[in-house]
Amino acid sequence: MCGTIDSWLLWNLTGGTHTTDVTNASRTQLMNLKTLAWDDELLALFRIPRSMLPRIASSSETYGVASCTALKNIPIAGILGDQQAALVGQTCFNSGEAKNTYGTGCFMLLNTGDQPIESKAGLLTTVAYQFGKQKPVYALEGSIAIAGALVQWLRDNLRLIENSSAIEALARNSKRQR
Repeated sequence: MCGTIDSWLLWNLTGGTHTTDVTNASRTQLMNLKTLAWDDELLALFRIPRSMLPRIASSSETYGVASCTALKNIPIAGILGDQQAALVGQTCFNSGEAKNTYGTGCFMLLNTGDQPIESKAGLLTTVAYQFGKQKPVYALEGSIAIAGALVQWLRDNLRLIENSSAIEALARNSKRQR
């Protein structure tokens, strides 16, 4: 068996449920974005047996019940990828709404509605979320690998700023100087 980190966690929490959701499956780039199933052509190309992959489910349904002592009998009913969870958490439920998150990296997700849109600018097309049996919602994602870490580096190593929040004033000032 193989899968995503969420499928591994679910397996361990439930004592054997081998499932992932559409957001995490889409990130493997082995899932067909239109059918929401593992892509037979890609699986054949990489010689990955479908039987070793987790079942693909929606982002919100009951996948199983925890069997571990601390969580015994608690239903596990939501699995979303990290950035997709931030999109939902920021309530970007309408096409055209976007969120940016800043941590180690910077990630922008733009809700594109119920149809996957291919980017002409190098953004990644992904599943944003799917609630139960509803149609999936898609997104375009752009990422900068070290945005947050760069701010920390400017603060701690170069000492160009005293605290991380000072970066906003620098950014605003650089706009005015153009």
